Amino acid sequence: MACPSERRLFRTERIEPVADCVLAFLVDCSGSMREHIESVAMLAEVTARALEQAGVTSEILGFSTGAWHGGRARRDWVQAGRPARPGRLAEVAHFVFKDADTPWRRARPALGAMLKPELFKEGIDGEAVDWACGRLRARDERRKLLVVVSDGCPMEGATAQANGDGWLDEHLLEVVARHEQAGQIQVFGLGVGLDLSPWYSRAQAIDLSAGAGQAVFRDLVELLGARRWR
Repeated sequence: MACPSERRLFRTERIEPVADCVLAFLVDCSGSMREHIESVAMLAEVTARALEQAGVTSEILGFSTGAWHGGRARRDWVQAGRPARPGRLAEVAHFVFKDADTPWRRARPALGAMLKPELFKEGIDGEAVDWACGRLRARDERRKLLVVVSDGCPMEGATAQANGDGWLDEHLLEVVARHEQAGQIQVFGLGVGLDLSPWYSRAQAIDLSAGAGQAVFRDLVELLGARRWR
């Protein structure tokens, strides 16, 4: 019972975790991902909403190419006489469906852009991972995570034909290894029906044949919470 004459104050200290983290989804918008995009969009949207409720910042990004089979970049290369080992021969296309500073409620209408069929062309993963990591490095949060959602290896026809089939794979491996060694960003590979461990040391395959159900969210949580990777 409180006493009116008692002037001392008592308090019970409570320790609560404070989220100091940002997570970015980087969605592969190559042609083969078109059949999975509704489930992937739902996965990203629901996760972003849950993270916001937990005080975690999130981004939803995407990548594709500006045209099929190189487009203008390949035409310029042909006009230059087809020099050997030209490097990338396509215009990259990077998309921001939700940036880290936009709340989920305001960003939700813009997430419908993920379903636009004209986005889905070819995939140059290495440069997209580099771009997404650059966005994360500019953030002030202490922990930074990048989840790449893809259903296969990097593939852009004009670049592969001019440089060799393994050129884009090697570039992706180099980019992921560089960011992992830097230690600023944790990079994860979430494979849609495919094991992405050949490219990402932190990888998990998911099955979207029945949509983005509870099992898919459980696999994502297990991936982010895992303590051991190859």
